Amino acid sequence: MASRKDFAQKNNRSSGASRSRSSAPSKPAPRRTKSAWPLALVVVVAIGGLVYGLMQLNSFQSAPAKSQAKTLIPIPAPVAAKPEPRPKTRTPDTAPVPKAAVKEISVDSSEPEPQTRFDFYEMLPKSEVQTPTVEAYKSTPRDAKLEQSYLLQAGSFRDPADAERMRAQLLLAGLPNVRTSKSEGSNGTWYRVRTGPFDNRAAINKAQNKMAKMRIQAMEIQQ
Repeated sequence: MASRKDFAQKNNRSSGASRSRSSAPSKPAPRRTKSAWPLALVVVVAIGGLVYGLMQLNSFQSAPAKSQAKTLIPIPAPVAAKPEPRPKTRTPDTAPVPKAAVKEISVDSSEPEPQTRFDFYEMLPKSEVQTPTVEAYKSTPRDAKLEQSYLLQAGSFRDPADAERMRAQLLLAGLPNVRTSKSEGSNGTWYRVRTGPFDNRAAINKAQNKMAKMRIQAMEIQQ
C-alpha cells in the first residue's frame, strides 16, 4: 500500500510539474508601470521658477522708476513782475492864447481886370531876336605848321650818368636831336634830357607814342 501511494504521489508531482511547465509559456509576466509623478513635479518646479524670475525682473525695473519719480521736485512757474506805477506828470497850466482877429475884405468882382497880361502878346510880333553869327569851324591838318615850336622833355636827373643813359635810349628809339642840358637853381643842379624841336602836331604825337612805349611820360615845352 505504501508503494502505491508513493507512486501516486510521484505521478501527481510529475503531472503537476508538466502542467506548470506547459502552462508557463502561455501566461506572460506582468510589466511594471512607471509612475508619472516625478515628471509632473519637475514641470511644476520649472513653471514656478519661471514665474518667480519674471516677478523679480518686474520688481527690479519698477524700482528705479519709483526712485526717479521720488527725486523729481516740481519747479514753480516764474511769476511775472508787475511794472511799477509811473508817477503822474502834471502839465503846467497854460493861459489860453487869444485868437487873432481876422478882418474880412470884400472884393468887388465888377472891377475890370488889368490889361497888362495882354501886352506880352501884342509886343511879341514887334520884337526881333538877333542871334550872334558864329564862323564855321575849320580844322587844322596834322601836317600844318604850328605857330611856335615845341621840345619834348623825357626826364630830369641829379646824376649826369642817368641823363646820358636816357639820352642813349632815345637815340636808339629814333628820336631826333636828343641832347642833355645842365640847369642850376635854388633847388640844386639838374640834368635834363630833351628832344626836338617839333613844328607840327603829327611829329609831336609820333615822338610821344615812341616814348610811351618806353614807359616815358614826355612833357611839352614851348620855345
